[in-house]
Amino acid sequence: MRRCSAPSPQRVKISRFGWSLSAVSLLAVAAAAPVLAQEQRTNAPATHTVKRGDTLWDIAKQYLGDPYLWPGIYRLNTDQIEDPHWIYPGEIIRLPGQSAAAPAVVAEEPRPASTNTVFSQVQRSQARPVSQRQFAPPRVPPGDVVRAAYVGPDKGPRGAGKILFGADIPGIDKERSMTNYQLYDKVLLIPPVGSIAAERERFVAYELGESVEGMGTVVIPTAVLQVIRAPRNGEAATVQVVELFGMLNADTKVLPIDTAGAGASGVPLSFSGVRTTTVRAIHRPAVLPSTSYEVLFDLSSKDGMKIGDEVEIFHSRQKDIPDERPAIPEVAIATARVVRVTQYGSTARVTSQIEPAIRVGESIRVTARMP
Repeated sequence: MRRCSAPSPQRVKISRFGWSLSAVSLLAVAAAAPVLAQEQRTNAPATHTVKRGDTLWDIAKQYLGDPYLWPGIYRLNTDQIEDPHWIYPGEIIRLPGQSAAAPAVVAEEPRPASTNTVFSQVQRSQARPVSQRQFAPPRVPPGDVVRAAYVGPDKGPRGAGKILFGADIPGIDKERSMTNYQLYDKVLLIPPVGSIAAERERFVAYELGESVEGMGTVVIPTAVLQVIRAPRNGEAATVQVVELFGMLNADTKVLPIDTAGAGASGVPLSFSGVRTTTVRAIHRPAVLPSTSYEVLFDLSSKDGMKIGDEVEIFHSRQKDIPDERPAIPEVAIATARVVRVTQYGSTARVTSQIEPAIRVGESIRVTARMP
């Protein structure tokens, strides 16, 4: 048997030396990686122009290095992005923290303990980058306006379009789907009068509620539909359900989406004028209507009502009855914010409740008006 000789000391030293060089190289590369990443983020642009197929997830991954940071980009662009799931080619998206490099910190001379200076000159002069400034969110988001029930003309809006039936052919032997459409389902649509149903155009499906004497008929939105294939050669338009608030079936009527008056971000000012009426209808009526329910009343755009105005629901003061009882004071019931205004009336969503007495016939008055 041949005896194996041990490696020479010289070879061992070279092997260990070579391993040491490799380890040092790897450590150096690892230490440099964060610096390179930081340099890339520092040199990144302040904005991104949306291309076809872009999502906030992809943009956050590209510029911020982490797709889960997309809410920061959305919050910075709420003035132009209504729904974070929908951004469109050509939009210019602001990126957080990319407008300029971080300002250098300048060392100051130490000050004696008796100085009266509260803030250093450096702190006062450092301006916040433009891309990091927070934009005030709208007081009433467009989505709240779209979902709100409102008073329309008697017997409902004129010139409405309608849903025909499901666009997909069922896999079993039956007619096309006619009822209970769900989110992201595709349906065929006859557009409303005057609409060409261009791609990405949106419509709101609705059903009719009760008729309110002296006002009109309550219109209750049930879904938002977006055109994915415009009409061609006399064909129906193909739309997709992108928001769903209630039941959606064939023959449901549709209108162009209307968010007029939404998006204002000012603060309403106290209103001392006399604007008092009564609750005429309640959407989603229940045994005890509460917050998030909608009350409808007959102050309209003709009376200067605006989306974002504040109102108060109250039980009116009752006069005294001689020889029986004294007057009964007014009782506050709830507060609400106006989310829809038409020429027929206004809709306010209840924001807080004091007494469980939100009922048709209770008094309502304007307490604050949007500027």
